[in-house]
Amino acid sequence: MLTRIQQIHNRHRHQVRALLRFLTYLLAFFLTAIAYWIADNFGEPSLEQVLYHAQFGMDGLVDTDTALIKSFLTWCIALPAGLSLLLVLIESSIALFLTHGSTHWLTSPARAANIHVVKVFYWFINHRAPLYVLIASATYFCVQFSVTAFVHNQFGKDYFAAHYVYPAKVKVDVIRPKNLVLIYVESMEDTYKDPKMFGKNLLASLDHLNGISFSHYKQAPGTGWTIAGITSTQCGLPLKSVSLYDGNDQGENIKSFLPNAVCLGDILHNAGYYNVYMGGDALAFSGKGKFFQDHHYDEVLGREELKGRHTKKDMNFWGLYDDDLLVLVKAKLIALHAQNKPFNLTFTTIDTHGPDGHYSKYCKAHGIKDFNGIVECSSNQVAELVQFMRHNHYFRDTNVVILGDHLAMENPVYEKLEKVKVRHIFNEFISTKPIIKNREDVLHFDMYPTILEFVGFKIEGGKLGLGYTAISKQAELPPANEYEEMNEDLLNQSDQYLELWKQRKVNP
Repeated sequence: MLTRIQQIHNRHRHQVRALLRFLTYLLAFFLTAIAYWIADNFGEPSLEQVLYHAQFGMDGLVDTDTALIKSFLTWCIALPAGLSLLLVLIESSIALFLTHGSTHWLTSPARAANIHVVKVFYWFINHRAPLYVLIASATYFCVQFSVTAFVHNQFGKDYFAAHYVYPAKVKVDVIRPKNLVLIYVESMEDTYKDPKMFGKNLLASLDHLNGISFSHYKQAPGTGWTIAGITSTQCGLPLKSVSLYDGNDQGENIKSFLPNAVCLGDILHNAGYYNVYMGGDALAFSGKGKFFQDHHYDEVLGREELKGRHTKKDMNFWGLYDDDLLVLVKAKLIALHAQNKPFNLTFTTIDTHGPDGHYSKYCKAHGIKDFNGIVECSSNQVAELVQFMRHNHYFRDTNVVILGDHLAMENPVYEKLEKVKVRHIFNEFISTKPIIKNREDVLHFDMYPTILEFVGFKIEGGKLGLGYTAISKQAELPPANEYEEMNEDLLNQSDQYLELWKQRKVNP
């Protein structure tokens, strides 16, 4: 009787041990797979960026590229689970064979192998092999996402509190307001202009618009993905995960997007502007729709609002192709201009999004067959819209700003891009009245006050948020070591930053 109980006990112990080893292997392989998969699809995002997207949960993920989701399930879920199960089965097979000489079918692989090799392998796996694998995987994960920098951010000095200027406390006067067309071109950077690298200037059509550009538009921490690029240029602050610090629930429970920050849309709204956002992808992804809705955009139009009669066959995995979006943008622009009321029309493109880009009907009709062609075709379409405005004399009362939302991530030409020591984001300011720059070095945050002054506002001191206007000679200039200090400390934990995310209290 005791022998039978002991056998049951041993069997249960082996099962628990096998389960623990499986879970350890699974965690190890998942860490390796997720780090590799993210790098392969998005370049080298920070852990802060990954956590930011995680706080919006699955709500936005299900609305994104289905091919990307399938790739994630294959490489980050199925493959680690399969490898973990295979290793545990092999280990169990060898254990049964060596300890019991079992003839069970599970011992077949062990019986077929050399007995000495089997003993050596069993000795290794029986001495914390899953732990060693987990340590190696965790090390790879930490290196890939610069976890040491993330840890530093939890204990470093509060750069944000020391430098952030509340826009609500700054005097902003409306002098000669003009309409604003603000265009974010996906992953567009100046590197694409290099004929030595790409055979020609892929952005030549934009250069021919004869706008004014800042030659050193750098990417600061917390600005390196689309919604971060938008928020930093419209609010003068970086994006980072907040749920990790203040205990907020993730995803849908983040009910407002920076409710205590005053951003571009808020200031324009107070000045009587009608604000419109248009984008071909889903508004739910990364909280983009919440941002525009919570900062006084009167119309917020994404994939579902714009697709009309377009079916999935007519769209890419994100949503509308740029050519279809620009048809709607042009129609909206005509309607807004006809209302004879100040407006801000902001829109984002998508075709140059990695990892492969998207081939619209317009680009295919122009013979585009590679990613270089997509970049050139995307810039040509934006240039055509600006030329349409010029032909119809819109520039008498309208200014245009074209910005890359951030530096390019993983794409078919990324190996070329990352060989460039210092890369800069594309930018162009177009108006009938030339602007006078006070410097060439700018960051995302500087675009906030600069855009406002560009369309006819006067900002006392020239600073909003973390940004310094780049087109006023009387304004304060940023310190010489600003960029270096931001790279070191901007994403450090900040109670003042968290206050911008807290819900406004409604009086009963």
